[in-house]
Amino acid sequence: MRPKLINAILLLITLSLWIGVLGIRVFEIGVAIFPNINRENMVVDGLVYKFVIAGFHLSLAIFISRLFRKIEKLDVPVLMWRLFMVGMVGVVIIMLITFLNRLQLFNSLGKYFAELYLMLGYLAVLVFFLSATFIYRRFIFYPRTKRKIQLWRIFLSLLGLALLMETEVINRLVGNANLMPTIRVIGFIVFLATTIILSSNVRWSAYLNFSQKIRVLGLLGLIALVIATFIIAIVRLPGQLSIQNPPNDSSFVFMLIVFSISYTLFAILFLFFNLPTTSVFERESVEIASFSNINQAIQSNLDDSEILRNLLNGSIMASNADAGWIELIDRDTGQILVKQEEGIRESERDQLNRGHQFTHQVIETKAPFLVQNIKRHRSFRGYEGSYKCMLVIPILSNSQNYGAVFVVNELASSIEDVTEDSLKAFAEQAGIALENAELIKESIEVERYKEQLKIAKEVQDQLLPSNSSLPRNNDVEFIARSETAQEVGGDYYDVSQPRDDVYRVAIGDVSGKGTTAAFYMAEIKGIFHALTYLDMDVKNFIINANRALSKCMQHGFFMSLSYLEICAEDKTVELVRAGHCPTFHYKASEDKIQMLREGTLGLGIVRNESYSNYVKDIHKFEYGSGDFLVLYTDGILEARNEKGEEYGYERLESEISRGKDGDAEEMAASIIRSVKSFSHSKLDDDYTLLIIRFP
Repeated sequence: MRPKLINAILLLITLSLWIGVLGIRVFEIGVAIFPNINRENMVVDGLVYKFVIAGFHLSLAIFISRLFRKIEKLDVPVLMWRLFMVGMVGVVIIMLITFLNRLQLFNSLGKYFAELYLMLGYLAVLVFFLSATFIYRRFIFYPRTKRKIQLWRIFLSLLGLALLMETEVINRLVGNANLMPTIRVIGFIVFLATTIILSSNVRWSAYLNFSQKIRVLGLLGLIALVIATFIIAIVRLPGQLSIQNPPNDSSFVFMLIVFSISYTLFAILFLFFNLPTTSVFERESVEIASFSNINQAIQSNLDDSEILRNLLNGSIMASNADAGWIELIDRDTGQILVKQEEGIRESERDQLNRGHQFTHQVIETKAPFLVQNIKRHRSFRGYEGSYKCMLVIPILSNSQNYGAVFVVNELASSIEDVTEDSLKAFAEQAGIALENAELIKESIEVERYKEQLKIAKEVQDQLLPSNSSLPRNNDVEFIARSETAQEVGGDYYDVSQPRDDVYRVAIGDVSGKGTTAAFYMAEIKGIFHALTYLDMDVKNFIINANRALSKCMQHGFFMSLSYLEICAEDKTVELVRAGHCPTFHYKASEDKIQMLREGTLGLGIVRNESYSNYVKDIHKFEYGSGDFLVLYTDGILEARNEKGEEYGYERLESEISRGKDGDAEEMAASIIRSVKSFSHSKLDDDYTLLIIRFP
């Protein structure tokens, strides 16, 4: 069930039981008025009434406990104010009852209205003391411990025992009336001890500042007055209403009142005696807050002025100074510059500094300079200002001397050793913060560069085809593996399919590494896609690719490239190798691996029409079922172990031979594992592996 629905049901049950108690009492009056009904005290002294009023007490207690059970934030003044307002509502009800009773407008029905007034007052009193009990429970559980929970359960058990005793259930279970007084005395002693222990849990008072403690003390005083008003009402109201059998003789209600009085008095005493030490705790809190602010400055991208502002404010508050300022040394000119000031006039500051170099002095000695009485110090002869005490603390870091922080006070001998130590700690933290701020400014540029590289890598990853997008059918199967040594690289591979039975493949490597190589890689992708959809053979592709790339690539850069055209209908491959690594060809019919070495110059080396003279060796061959080609970049061949040995052709060919009987994906994974195991996963260059298998 939902909590709101449960609360609504509990409220309905509570009101029904309250009306039941009122009805029984009114019915008892009717019995007394009509003497011919011989049923003297049949209800008030009977079990029905006792069970109904006990049920009313229990349901109201459960309802109010649920209302105050989920108090998450311990805002003491707010909770005290709520309790006071609950009490004031009850006091107003009591006052209204007294006023209406004195009017005596209903003489013929006076006894019945008296019972109504009494039960309204009883309800108001009970609501207040239950609210106080469960609000104080939240204070007691700050912080929550097993011992407190156990004590609270004992307290609730004693309240429950009191309710059972009111219904005479305990009397009947014991069966010996002489034992009941002893049980009551023992129960009351245990209850009193538990109440005192619970009431002593006022640890929340230590976390209030002076103004909050004053406010809470005032609210507790008002709550104490409300309690006193209710106690007076409990004693006098039945007599004023001429009621002989009031319901306020309940042990349950008495225990609630005792607990509320006990905790209220303990809270008042604790707060009152803690007031003199509040200023000390506030000062410690200020110092902690100042440390926190400066530490945040160290860890965040704050500018110098923010760090210095935190330092000056923290120093003034921690030393209870009247004014202060910060002087920094200009690195270029060596001049002293005032960067921050608070509460002091320029003329006053100049008088204190006149003829002195306090900033340079404390930096050279790396020690504070303290004057407890300026008027009596020889260095300040002729000073006519109002300040009598001054402390100068150097602002240093491990590698830099920044300046000094000054605090002044109109009271002589107002700075203690503890204060000086605190300000030294502030200045040390500020020195680290200033140094870190400089490093942060430098690191921002690095981070910006890294972010740009991250974006470039994402773009590059999108430029290179994924395995899932590569063709894989009954004619041919492509598997690729690629990794960059840095965020981005210059390796390139791609597959184009201008017709159903034709596949054009490129794999290449731009000279160099990093962003420049990556940009040129993007250029070759555009050239590749532009040229592969034109009807030209592999020789013309290489010639035109060199012409296009030479126009956009800076001098000093070039690109190696292997370009293939696969015709599935004729089962032929045309290959031109422009300065790129040789291609391994496995012929299944001969169970033989051969290296295709023929080739020409890389792209961008010769940047004129004479490049076509170098393009002579076009390798054309047929393939059969089970054949495959292994293309790769030099990052695989040049991977080195701890001895400086390269992975090389032989190891690569050996790994290809071991995986020739498996599928292309297994072979690719095996080669990459072998290379990484050989180099201990240390990449000095980008690598790309492309396997073309013919099913």
